[in-house]
Amino acid sequence: FTAQPYAKFESLFGFQEYGDSSQSLPMTMKKLSATFNSGLIENKYMFYGHLGKIHSNGYRTQSAMDMGAYFFGALMLSDNMTTRVHFFGGPLEDQLVYNGLSKSVNSDKKLRRQNLTGYPDDKTGDFIYTNARRPQEKEAFNQPHYEILNEWKISDKQKINNTVFFYDSHGYYDYDASWADTSMLRINHSYGFNTTQNITNGIVRGAVDLYQWGWLPRYELQHENGELTIGAEYRYHKGTHWGRLAYGEGLPSNYDPDYRIYQYDGIKHMASLYATEIYHPQVDVSVMANVQLAYNEYKIENERFLNHSLSVPYYFLNPRLGINYNVTDEWNTYFSFGYTSREPRLRNLYAAEDAYWDPGATPQFKILNQANGVIQYDYTSPLVKPEQLLDLELGTGYKTSMMAGTVNVYWMEFTHELVKSGQIDIFGSPIYGNADRTRHIGFELDGTVRLPYSLLFSGNISLSSNKIIKLTTVIKDSTSGSTTYTHQQKLDGNPIAGFPDMMGNIRFGYQDDALSAFLSIKYVGEFYTDNFKNAANKNDAYTLINFESLFKLPTIAGTEISIRAEVRNVFNTLYTQTGEGNQFYPAAERNYLIGLTMKL
Repeated sequence: FTAQPYAKFESLFGFQEYGDSSQSLPMTMKKLSATFNSGLIENKYMFYGHLGKIHSNGYRTQSAMDMGAYFFGALMLSDNMTTRVHFFGGPLEDQLVYNGLSKSVNSDKKLRRQNLTGYPDDKTGDFIYTNARRPQEKEAFNQPHYEILNEWKISDKQKINNTVFFYDSHGYYDYDASWADTSMLRINHSYGFNTTQNITNGIVRGAVDLYQWGWLPRYELQHENGELTIGAEYRYHKGTHWGRLAYGEGLPSNYDPDYRIYQYDGIKHMASLYATEIYHPQVDVSVMANVQLAYNEYKIENERFLNHSLSVPYYFLNPRLGINYNVTDEWNTYFSFGYTSREPRLRNLYAAEDAYWDPGATPQFKILNQANGVIQYDYTSPLVKPEQLLDLELGTGYKTSMMAGTVNVYWMEFTHELVKSGQIDIFGSPIYGNADRTRHIGFELDGTVRLPYSLLFSGNISLSSNKIIKLTTVIKDSTSGSTTYTHQQKLDGNPIAGFPDMMGNIRFGYQDDALSAFLSIKYVGEFYTDNFKNAANKNDAYTLINFESLFKLPTIAGTEISIRAEVRNVFNTLYTQTGEGNQFYPAAERNYLIGLTMKL
């Protein structure tokens, strides 16, 4: 914290440039923010905060966004204790725009801004577009955070840190359900409604009311030739997920607007203990050893209508070891080894929201019995396994007053890595599945050079190989009556979806106390958007050039004023940033940003 009081106000305005203004309204973005700090009061107290607001009408149609931010804090100091109290959050409201587009529309400045909806093909998984997304489809979410952070300095060599927090969150998303009939909406005779016709033009509100609290204690001890840290973490998360029909035509006369067509509680317990030792056997060598014992538990309870109830615990032991050797004052080299495990997401075990619409969204557990249309699951045998990773890294670094750089190589061997399938669920989220074995090998180089006349050059490059070592998947061929015909396909040796083999950045410019101006070049190589090495499902490589500048005016009446200007995507490159299967997500065209900052 700075001990000087100040207030800072920032205003940014951005807009999109188009060659043909008749195509669509330009995209605009406005940002306002204010930051304040009281400075130390009586050498004991301090108050600080931040307020912000961002609004944009969005690049694609029906993709407007309003985002707020607030942060308020208080600090109390004493001889051996520091206590901070924070209250912060970021209310958000935006329109839904989660489906990608066909790659063929990328070069059309009008078509690439479409916001379409549809459904995945039952056989191929490819997305089939049907309609423009309705303007009423939107989401809103607010998650106030309350936390207390305390540091107690027991002695010159010992201190204890404690953090306790509580989050109270509420949010919803309204999405088109005109495709759902009364049976899927659970608004028919079977559920006590007097229905004589189908419900049309439905919009469902999916909502969540959740809270999370936790405690993070940490003890630090500085001892001869090293430092020991022992810590723990506990978190409890419970979310009640529910949905209701927010709008529909042809509703029965006895329909209750508050009637919930689905509801369940999703719960997660998280607890861990860890210890980290940084030991210096000699002045120029440091050894880091870390071990973590982690426990995570997922639960589904109180599921309405479908009545699935599950509890899945996970236990992990994660060790890490690293060695750093300062060869000279300028050169250092290091090696690290780590083994870690991570549980899958709850949605990987059971996509409970999807289950109300998608017959295929069933609990991913071993089936014990199946008779008369009723399936019994063994909830002690999940089909989705935890990820396990063995990570080896070796690197060297060089640093002087004029230049700095690092070289790093890594080898990451995964067992059961959760990789993208190239398909999405009905809410636009990628669908993941375990690969038996995968491998990520990479080389990373980054550096900065200070040149004469206040010039600065920096850059980084990453070269990697991201391969499936062993994975066999089941492909659906056709369905005849109650029989589904499939075949198996091996994906051994295929690239993993979503990982480019090459990425790089170069930044060059001028910087002094009053002015900075930089030109940056960003390159992202091509990558596949599914694991089948399908040439049609490949995100093309792209190169972007951006310009940014900041000019600080002379201080006027004690007020520091700076002007910021940016041109992003200078050459108006039309590119897709990422993709899932045959859906691609077009990025913004050339856009400008102008900002004004005042510090009082």
